[in-house]
Amino acid sequence: MKNFSLPLSEKYQRSVIELYKLPALIDTSAVIPVVSMFPAMFEKCFDVRIILPNEYVIGFGAGAVYSLAEFKIGELIFNEFEVFVPHRPKLNFPFLLSATLFHGMAYEFDTINQKFTVRMRDDQPLTREFKIREIRGELLPQIDGVLIQDADIFLQPYILI
Repeated sequence: MKNFSLPLSEKYQRSVIELYKLPALIDTSAVIPVVSMFPAMFEKCFDVRIILPNEYVIGFGAGAVYSLAEFKIGELIFNEFEVFVPHRPKLNFPFLLSATLFHGMAYEFDTINQKFTVRMRDDQPLTREFKIREIRGELLPQIDGVLIQDADIFLQPYILI
């Protein structure tokens, strides 16, 4: 097994690490990552392009899905990294990292030693692609070409019959 650790911020009682000199909240219930910056600031700070210009995410409102050419989380490198950016930021953290980013890996929050550790098999690459796909009005994550989904999204039309 290979692994890497990142320090947990001592400023917060939550699972927060630092990325690009900014706080990043790791939200284990989140499905897609969110960048909570004003879009103009985000576009100025990162090499981005808009993928889906008019999307809506419950809890964040209207926004767009952007693609970053590269994004790093510790030793993980996302060659293509897609995120939702709301038109109006609503979080105290510029980055909200979804659990789906670590799909197929083990991770733990060690609050005694203040570290976040990610473990993966030796044969797993450290380079990944994270894309967001819009299917039937839902934004779903795709990791290295595999769509990660909730089964009930596709069963919803049949539940009422």
